[in-house]
Amino acid sequence: MIQNKNGNYYTDRMDKYWSQFGRLIQSSNRILPGYTDGVLAGSILVDTKSNFKTLLCELPWIGGDLNPLMPHLISGAVSLAYIRVLEMHGIAAETIGEIILKVYEDAFSSMPGVVKWFFRRQIYSRGRLHKLSTFAAESTSNRYPGNWVMEYIPGNGMAFDFGYNMKACAILEFFRRMDAGRYMPYLCATDHTASRAVGTGLHRTQTLSNGGDCCDFRFTKGYRALPGLPLEGLPEYQHRKH
Repeated sequence: MIQNKNGNYYTDRMDKYWSQFGRLIQSSNRILPGYTDGVLAGSILVDTKSNFKTLLCELPWIGGDLNPLMPHLISGAVSLAYIRVLEMHGIAAETIGEIILKVYEDAFSSMPGVVKWFFRRQIYSRGRLHKLSTFAAESTSNRYPGNWVMEYIPGNGMAFDFGYNMKACAILEFFRRMDAGRYMPYLCATDHTASRAVGTGLHRTQTLSNGGDCCDFRFTKGYRALPGLPLEGLPEYQHRKH
């Protein structure tokens, strides 16, 4: 295990983290009954919360709340906790991946229009882009093992508005360390699902989880992202390297 700097940093924030995923929990309550009975769906969420607390102890220290990508690592831990419980109930890996994608699709699609508008505005804001470019420059120092490493790509005014090449992914490293790397293509596909629902304009041709040299995130205002399912419809999957 990669110890975090302050032993109880993550577990001390357990309740805060869990409350932030209320929309995903509501979506799970709508999606899971299509794959399991209602009683089992409820117990799966109870077990997921317990498993989430355990997985928090396994997370690497990557700078705490000063890291702008921290919410994504916590989201990854929630997803893995959910996956582990579904595995315990004998659900096949491909079906688990489908469930994850449908839960994310429901969660983002059901957001109020004003919230979606805020996300679209915020993702292209000067403040956020400055924060991303600063983080990218600092990430190359490899100060924190298990952190993201990325290169910021300014927009060229034609093909895209801004982008970044993710050369190392904290979630992917965490999943691989927990022997769950096979689920990462599905989790990566939720980026498209979320972008399509909210309208943030993501397009991508390769990912680290599919054997690419990087995850080449590009964002263009007005571009309609691809659906997350089927995976075969995504360029990053079509370009995968075995």
